[in-house]
Amino acid sequence: MPAKNFIIPKSVDKEISKLPSKIQVKIEFAFDRIKDNPISGIKLHGQLGQYYKLRLGDYRIVYSFDARESTITVVKVEHRQGVYK
Repeated sequence: MPAKNFIIPKSVDKEISKLPSKIQVKIEFAFDRIKDNPISGIKLHGQLGQYYKLRLGDYRIVYSFDARESTITVVKVEHRQGVYK
């Protein structure tokens, strides 16, 4: 079930623009994948339990999905070393 709304905050968009262009292309494809199947990512645990992650090599996309409103909100796109802090 594809999501109706896909939200990328300006702060996340700014961080994406700082990444290498090769990674930016992969992120765009990953966003399409998330839009088509919002629960394709892995559910996180603990304090981050309301979020999902999707791996892109050394980078991670962390997002939330509200099933009632069919809305995906991207929280972070960052290198794996600092994304969960």
